[in-house]
Amino acid sequence: MVVLLIVGIAMAAVTLSFRSPTQHPLGREAERLAAVLNLARDEAQLSGQPVMLKLDRLGWRFFQSGPTGWTALPDDVLPPGQFNPPLDRVVFGAGDSTGDSQMVQYWIGIEEMDDFKGMMLRRGAQEAQLVTDGLGHYRVGMNSP
Repeated sequence: MVVLLIVGIAMAAVTLSFRSPTQHPLGREAERLAAVLNLARDEAQLSGQPVMLKLDRLGWRFFQSGPTGWTALPDDVLPPGQFNPPLDRVVFGAGDSTGDSQMVQYWIGIEEMDDFKGMMLRRGAQEAQLVTDGLGHYRVGMNSP
């Protein structure tokens, strides 16, 4: 009986040590960005026009080409977002990086093969990785040293 109690306590401790990405502030922000990227993919496919993501360490905004040039998509279509506090770095799988103040522009096309294969958000010791499954669906994984 004592052995079962000890095993039960050990199992509970191990289970509690596994944390969901959304339990970290950066993980929650990455989950929100992944959800909006999924919406952007849907918008591009429904409208038949690519959507441009402008992303830097402070946040993101979506744009679409129209007859009068580039216009920001309305907040009720694709909401912009802010990283609070700002990120230290954002790196795309292709090696593009936001650095200290650089803005990255990324096209979300109507074809799945246009997707980036990964994006890493970093703030301090926390890292959140956004990856795509190849079909345009984004998900998040966390790394904390």
